[in-house]
Amino acid sequence: MMEHIRLPKVENVYLIDRMSSRKVCVGTLYLTATHTIFAESVSEMRKETWVLHSLVCSVEKQSTMVTGCPLLIRCKNFQVIRFVIPQERDCQEVYVSLVRLTRPERYEELCCFSFNPKLDKEAREQAWKFIDLKAEYSRMGIPKNLWQITPANQEYRVCDTYPSDLYVPTSATPPIIIGSSKFRSRGRFPTLSYYCRDNHAAICRSSQPLSGFSARCLEDENMLQAIMKSNPGSEFMYVVDTRPKLNAMANRAAGKGYENEDNYSNIKFQFIGIENIHVMRSSLQKMLEVCELKSPAMGDFLWGLENSGWLKHIKAVLDAGVFIAKAVVEEGVSVLVHCSDGWDRTAQVCSVASLLLDPYYRTLKGLMALIERDWVSFGHKFSHRYNHLDGDPKEVSPVIDQFIECVWQLMQQFPCAFEYNERFLIQIHSHVYSCQYGNFLCNSQRERRELRLRERTHSVWAYLWKNKADLMNPLYRPDHSQTQGVLRPDTAPYCFKFWRGLYNRFDKGLHPRQSALDYLLAVREETEQLEEDLASHQERIENLEKTQGMKIFINTVPVEKNKHAWVPSSDGTLANTPQDYTGGLGQQGEPESSLLILHQDMLKSSDPDLSTNSDQESGVADLSCRSPSGGEDSAKDPDSDEAVYSAA
Repeated sequence: MMEHIRLPKVENVYLIDRMSSRKVCVGTLYLTATHTIFAESVSEMRKETWVLHSLVCSVEKQSTMVTGCPLLIRCKNFQVIRFVIPQERDCQEVYVSLVRLTRPERYEELCCFSFNPKLDKEAREQAWKFIDLKAEYSRMGIPKNLWQITPANQEYRVCDTYPSDLYVPTSATPPIIIGSSKFRSRGRFPTLSYYCRDNHAAICRSSQPLSGFSARCLEDENMLQAIMKSNPGSEFMYVVDTRPKLNAMANRAAGKGYENEDNYSNIKFQFIGIENIHVMRSSLQKMLEVCELKSPAMGDFLWGLENSGWLKHIKAVLDAGVFIAKAVVEEGVSVLVHCSDGWDRTAQVCSVASLLLDPYYRTLKGLMALIERDWVSFGHKFSHRYNHLDGDPKEVSPVIDQFIECVWQLMQQFPCAFEYNERFLIQIHSHVYSCQYGNFLCNSQRERRELRLRERTHSVWAYLWKNKADLMNPLYRPDHSQTQGVLRPDTAPYCFKFWRGLYNRFDKGLHPRQSALDYLLAVREETEQLEEDLASHQERIENLEKTQGMKIFINTVPVEKNKHAWVPSSDGTLANTPQDYTGGLGQQGEPESSLLILHQDMLKSSDPDLSTNSDQESGVADLSCRSPSGGEDSAKDPDSDEAVYSAA
């Protein structure tokens, strides 16, 4: 990509803070093959701002001002950067270079193919094996007498957007599978997504049938019958179409459509009403326009947020997941989910339902497995939806963004149920767009294998797991009632919040930068440090007690009668239990109560850390100021602070 850089370096560039035009940084702008870098020249720390070209959504060259020519960069992770370049000609050169650098035409131009985290071949292979879908299906406890892996899609013969290994009912023969695939859009026939071992109910997924107004397919009808029979405890199954009914009817006029209950026995059909990718793209754009307002009035912000419809769409996705989860856990009924082609809304709804049903997906590794299963392997169109390559802008849509936000909304209602925090969600969101790792490239498993991504790129999951200390939820409790069992969220409108941690996290000064999560993580880190210090001090105390040759000198000071003194135990060590503080010296003719004083010279020789000039630091009571005759000081109230003596 270096050949596309017309001007690699520009000096005296201004970086303008989006929230305050008065905050201006002066520095040098650099263009590299993978990043745009701004290095401050005035600041002593020489702070640098790095922008990955894969994350850039748009580059806009604005009208020239007195101070120079502005260049506005909007990123897919919702960062907005505004440069002012002194010379208009230089700005044009940078603009043309960035337009090309941020719109790669081939996969090999993406940064994941040049990214090198210094891992050897074996470590890279192990990183790719960190999430194993075969192990994930085994964890579900799928019974072999009810479900089987079909060889029908080996080498992607039946459906090139599906994975090669697919679970189908044992009664579904190859002719049924092939016949069903021919009746489904893109050949995406019904197959297993999630299995509930408690009641044998299953969540299956597919694309819409090519039913039109009257067409039917016996093989497809038999396939649904086989899914229903694989759940012995149910006499029917749900078929959920995630589209609005009007959209499905429009597709029906084009020869596609939805299942006719008259043709399929023992099914109950249900429309959900999640809008298509074009509506979602427009909704996000409207919400971002509200987020970019410098100082909006409360009414303007709330009106803009409502007008965007974003939270309404989030609610629709979550409602669909709740419906399916209830069908599985409360009715014990299997569900078939589809939209048009079965790789957008279907992925959202199946993954949200699985998250509600299974506590495993609320753990760090569990969410990785869920995304790998329902999004990556089942052919979500990552490259098209997230604009990885220069292509049709009408294919772009924030589909996985909405799923990630659904997870965040659930975390707000169930703060103790999730092992991970919002940083983990934001990291996933960023890496979906960044193309720094190979996990989210291409549109299907087949494309990834043909591109040999496992051999040529690195996996993000092992990297996130290695840095999991910053991604853990300090409120998570494995034994909490929220953690176990099914989540039943409230989806009333007032339960949904605006996620400023994602959409406005780059705005300095708009919100306090220290969140509650930051405080909790800081407290946890400090607690861990104190526990380490405590363990270290306990070890030193044990070593001190075991030190041989330590002489203990005992000086007695008259104190109030019947008050216990610190005395050596029977084995010669310092007393360390309440029982050891009584009955020692009185039997030898000494006063009933006495104070134990360690000789300062001996402390110096035994433990240098206790050898200090300060009596408070050493922990040794200094009684030299007391009158040997027990004068005025000895007559004070023994319960007062001055009568409390310390000893090491």
